[in-house]
Amino acid sequence: MGLDAVVFCDCVEKKRLKVPHPYPRLLYISPNDSPEIRSKDAEEIERHDEWMELPPCEHEAMMLGGCVLGNMSLVERVRDALGEAPKPPLPRCSVLLGRVLYCGTHTRDHLTIAQVQRLAKELRQLKGLDLKRLCVSPQDQRLAMSIVTKQAN
Repeated sequence: MGLDAVVFCDCVEKKRLKVPHPYPRLLYISPNDSPEIRSKDAEEIERHDEWMELPPCEHEAMMLGGCVLGNMSLVERVRDALGEAPKPPLPRCSVLLGRVLYCGTHTRDHLTIAQVQRLAKELRQLKGLDLKRLCVSPQDQRLAMSIVTKQAN
């Protein structure tokens, strides 16, 4: 299982669709900013999914961007490495550890703009850490920095 980060476009809200939605009255923007429909009807859901795949706007899958952060075992190793580091040199990373790299199901998780801003600050602090001084193994250093770098960009 992988952990991905995506940012959805605002083409529905700004009415920049090339292809109209099959059920415009059912269409809404979910808290994670993805276009969804208010329906439990399998046929309507399937038509919505087909519409998303067209794509209905200039963005593939209605996403501005995204990246693969890693698989479950990689994320767990990075979390463990950060958790084992002495606390004084390690900044408090409540968003990174509590909302991004936590153990559990991430389906439909999202961050608010304020949380993204706090995460960016946490990642800038982590980017400057000397992981060798923190007794983190060279392999875990590379893994941690690969995730931190992906998220900071």
